[in-house]
Amino acid sequence: MRDAARVEKRYLAKINIYGVVLIMELWEEIGMETVEKLIEELTSDNCEIRWRAARALRWTKAARAVRPLIKAMGVRDCNVRWSAAESLVVIGEPAVHPLTDALKDPERDIRWRAGWALGRLRNTVAVDSLIRTLNDEDPDVRWRAAWALGQIGDARATKALVRALQDNSSNVRWSAIEALGVMKDVDAVEPLIHLLLNPGEETILRAAAADALGTIGNPQAEAALKAIILRDDFAPIHDTARQALERIEKAD
Repeated sequence: MRDAARVEKRYLAKINIYGVVLIMELWEEIGMETVEKLIEELTSDNCEIRWRAARALRWTKAARAVRPLIKAMGVRDCNVRWSAAESLVVIGEPAVHPLTDALKDPERDIRWRAGWALGRLRNTVAVDSLIRTLNDEDPDVRWRAAWALGQIGDARATKALVRALQDNSSNVRWSAIEALGVMKDVDAVEPLIHLLLNPGEETILRAAAADALGTIGNPQAEAALKAIILRDDFAPIHDTARQALERIEKAD
């Protein structure tokens, strides 16, 4: 824990007046020996030591720490798992390929947090792997993959996200709807209209589809929103469709 505390102290001391961390100077002071010690502490019996080590490794920016941090995303302690995932995001590009590999890990928690980290990193290298993860056996992993694809916003994911609108998990369908709205791909308009007009679909998902159509905002989406406003007076659907239509009209 002394190593983690020392790294944290030096990190804070190296923030300049603009809030930028002088990583190269910090790295020279930390050295590889300390990084190896922090990696070793990730497997400590003491949960606070594990948490501090996972937190401190982000400030080293050490690529050597990436795979041990990925493994730490699967430990029992929630604080350690999240600290490890957040550290991988801070480390950045060196973590992208190992995180895409982690989407195939046997541990569900590792796959789930790998999806979260990749969404935060927003690197298009991860798109194909995240698309494949939409077929994961675990609905929470699929949900996080759909969310991550929306964060990245690459149109290559449109077809896969449209297929995800048929997923048996409401959370997955909701994330797919949101992602399609963010991406503004017109190829998503018809499937979203179909979902919006389906009275048997969950209300929250129909409302999300209306909102996504308002974000996409093409003439076909506008016509569908006008139709649903006239035929559906159920407040959650009607009000969301009206607000979505207003956004389109303001944009015009």
